[in-house]
Amino acid sequence: MLGSLRLWLRLWLLLLLLARCLAAVQPAESYRPRAVDRAAVHVLRHHISPSYNAMSVMQMSHSRRSQLELDLALDYLLHELGERMSVQMLNATPIEEPRDYILFLVDTPHSFAELRFHFAKTLFDREFNFVIVLSWRADTEKSLIASLYSIFRTCLRFHVMNAVVLVQPGWLTADVVHLYGFRLYALSCNVSFTPELLDRYERGELLRQEPLFGRHLGTFYGCPLNISWYPLPPYVMFDGDRHDPKQLTETWRLTGVDGELIKLLASIFKFRLNLLPPCEQKSAALELNASIADCFRELASQNSSVIIGAMSGSHMYRANFSTTSAYHQSALVFVVRVDQHMGAVNQLVQPFCPIVWLALVVSCLALLLLQWLWRQSQSHSQSVPFDVVASGLRVHTTLLGNPLDAAALPRASLVRCYLGAWLLLALVQRAAYQGKLYDAFRLPYYPPAPEHIVELLEGHYQYLTTDYDDYFPAQRSLLRRTSIVERFDELQAAEDGARLTTSALLGSLAHYNDENWQSSRLTHVKEHIYLVQLVMCLHRHSILKFAFDRKLKQLQSAGIVGHISRNFEPPMFHMPYASHEVSALRLEMFYGLNFICYILLLASVLVFLLELLSQRVVWLRRYLDP
Repeated sequence: MLGSLRLWLRLWLLLLLLARCLAAVQPAESYRPRAVDRAAVHVLRHHISPSYNAMSVMQMSHSRRSQLELDLALDYLLHELGERMSVQMLNATPIEEPRDYILFLVDTPHSFAELRFHFAKTLFDREFNFVIVLSWRADTEKSLIASLYSIFRTCLRFHVMNAVVLVQPGWLTADVVHLYGFRLYALSCNVSFTPELLDRYERGELLRQEPLFGRHLGTFYGCPLNISWYPLPPYVMFDGDRHDPKQLTETWRLTGVDGELIKLLASIFKFRLNLLPPCEQKSAALELNASIADCFRELASQNSSVIIGAMSGSHMYRANFSTTSAYHQSALVFVVRVDQHMGAVNQLVQPFCPIVWLALVVSCLALLLLQWLWRQSQSHSQSVPFDVVASGLRVHTTLLGNPLDAAALPRASLVRCYLGAWLLLALVQRAAYQGKLYDAFRLPYYPPAPEHIVELLEGHYQYLTTDYDDYFPAQRSLLRRTSIVERFDELQAAEDGARLTTSALLGSLAHYNDENWQSSRLTHVKEHIYLVQLVMCLHRHSILKFAFDRKLKQLQSAGIVGHISRNFEPPMFHMPYASHEVSALRLEMFYGLNFICYILLLASVLVFLLELLSQRVVWLRRYLDP
């Protein structure tokens, strides 16, 4: 009996303790939401939920009591949103797949200043939006502004431009919530940010009803932006002395595809171009490829903000820097020189050699001498003088295979046979020469260039490059501390038969051939190495990226980028010389010629018949007689 009493007593104590514990935990239904919570629900419903069905949430507090309040506020938000949005809780670092919108429930500004999470490397170039719900209430406007500076400084550290802070000022009524954002750059070229009031939540709605997000970087207020540039025609060119500091301040001298685009972006975003010296200085720490590496060194040391010069989105330093979206593309190809190959034309030039003409002159003189001697031996029986000019003309005419007049023909049968044989031989040689001439015009003047990269390897070509590349054997690479134009000149000046090659963008080769159209014999291998997406390089997490990306895509869709590239990239008039096979001469190719011949023959027959008829018809004779 005593044992059962003790058991019932323990049960009553446990029930009493459980009731007290449950009373200490306030249920979500009994939570009284604050004005800042209701404002957060309004923002999520009307500004995020219509476009996105998921968001990330992170809670930041200093004490367990504050954490409990944030948990209740989160329960309230999730209950009000219902099934509108899915939620991803962020706790671990790094964050592999965060959503574009991240909601922060923060108790004090100091808690948000200690934000230490970082994004995964694959998400470096994503644009995020922060919604910061601040439970803390500012007593004075000065303390609120100081807290906003601290919060926005943290947002800027993560390169987030679209950040909205919901805070309830303590000096106003309990139902008023202010929504703050910030903007960069001021009229005095101050890079620091300025907090600004975006909207005001009062009586269950926002007063301005304007978009809170999508506030992009619009203007730099004429502030300078340092530009590192790598001269590479036709993408970046400078009209003048690029080493003169005074001329570098004249930005109109900068031209090319990349040059015109950066000037166009400068006019859109209202910033001034501060051109740094071109990336041509050789660094002692870098043995090769120092030009491009110096550009990245300036960007890494915060000396410049943008690199232009046909930069590739797949560059080896892409893990350390951000890039804009690709605005143009060009193929990377192997460049070779084609040697002039006259072929059959050299044989056609043989009749015009000095030896041939000397033989003709000697033959003519020998024949004239023989004719004069023969006339001298016959001078006693004939009194006809010897005409040297007429005899020389006949000899020259006969040697060239042309017929003579009847009076000049020899009377001896044997000599006539010799003359007929010579004329027949000359006719055959003339026909053969004409056929050879026709084939010479149909055959290419250049030997076929390699069509595939494997032909370069099989042909033992030497590769001119600034550094070893993974797409060509290192033992066949000849390192050169020269620019692409100087390597082109080296290919041009090489001896005939030299097997040299280099790699370049197709646009650079086209520009070089256009500039040196009278002397250039450079072409490219038909098989491309790979396709290069041209970008501009920026700082990692640069705030310029998303503004530049949006504007570059607009310029692309409007056709402006294509118009600029067509102005600077000439068409390739030196296409690859592939293997040339002479096509057979078919009878169908002479249909037009045969038709004209038949018309002329019919006209001749008709005229002949009319002449026969004119012998009997008197009036017809008047039209046919000359």
